Amino acid sequence: MPYQLILFLAAVDFSSLGWLIAILFILGIALFVIELAMPGVGVAGIMGIISLIAGAVLASKIVSPSVLILIIMAVLVMIAAMLYWMYQSATKDGRVSRLLFLKTKTGAEEGYSSSPSKTELLGMEGEAVTPLRPTGTGDFQGKKLDIVTDGEFIPKGASIVIKEVEGFRIIVKKSDD
Repeated sequence: MPYQLILFLAAVDFSSLGWLIAILFILGIALFVIELAMPGVGVAGIMGIISLIAGAVLASKIVSPSVLILIIMAVLVMIAAMLYWMYQSATKDGRVSRLLFLKTKTGAEEGYSSSPSKTELLGMEGEAVTPLRPTGTGDFQGKKLDIVTDGEFIPKGASIVIKEVEGFRIIVKKSDD
């Protein structure tokens, strides 16, 4: 089979294929433009590269070596530009990155919260309902809350005060009574 393909290519008169070469170059450029306009998997870009290379190979049978060098340089510049664009598009501020990643924030500054704020509890005094080693339950004005210490042991019934609130986590310390 490969031998027959070589015989066929040897018998082809490439001088009459100028229109095919032009079509391959135009198709390659068009596929590059499609890839730039609608980035995806890269099928159009790969087909464009194949088309440009095929056009350069066919042109090598017709044109002079100096013109062939210019054609090869143009093809390589287009391939390098395509690879550079694909890299830029996939990085942090590129087009593909903007399409795939959410840029909006849902923080407390924008009014979003995953848990209700309990900052009003700061400084509130209560009693340890269970031993805190370091987690347990505390009673603050009749309201039972899950609490945690900084690692210290606080016995059941000890007087405690809320020193810090971090989301769901309420950090207490032993009261200085």
